[in-house]
Amino acid sequence: MENEFTEEDVVVGPISGMRFRDKDTLFAFYKEHARLRGFSVIKRNSNKKGGDTARYITYCCDRTRIRRIKFTTKTNNCKARLATVLDDSGCWRVSKVVHDHNHDLLPSVSHLMAGHGSVCDSLKRDLVAHDRSGIRPSKNIRLDEVQRGGPQNLGCTPKDCRN
Repeated sequence: MENEFTEEDVVVGPISGMRFRDKDTLFAFYKEHARLRGFSVIKRNSNKKGGDTARYITYCCDRTRIRRIKFTTKTNNCKARLATVLDDSGCWRVSKVVHDHNHDLLPSVSHLMAGHGSVCDSLKRDLVAHDRSGIRPSKNIRLDEVQRGGPQNLGCTPKDCRN
């Protein structure tokens, strides 16, 4: 069983038969692959038969949902997915991989997608300090955008800053 993966493995992505020691390692691997390719990942479903431990988990592209009025611009029933099964030895095995996306992949803006964005420590400190001094959240975010040379240099979305 392979636990450490090279950058080349992450770029190529998951292959049927790959094994992972736990589901957190599996999710981290697929999430990093998704970030490099330009899409985001969600956990679609899992099944716990006869206990608290999941027996299988399916991870999908976050655009996999069927279009509804609430998500009209984001969802388009994308078929890309990764199906995994917990085998008898306690390892997670990739059972099925579908790489067929029916939308454009955007690696240049993947750091702004759900699940990939993160607020750096220095930005967190600035946001907390400005909040304590009484600056409203919208002005707080604008101030940090100006200090960093524009919203593209924040490394996260305004919603990430508010959360």
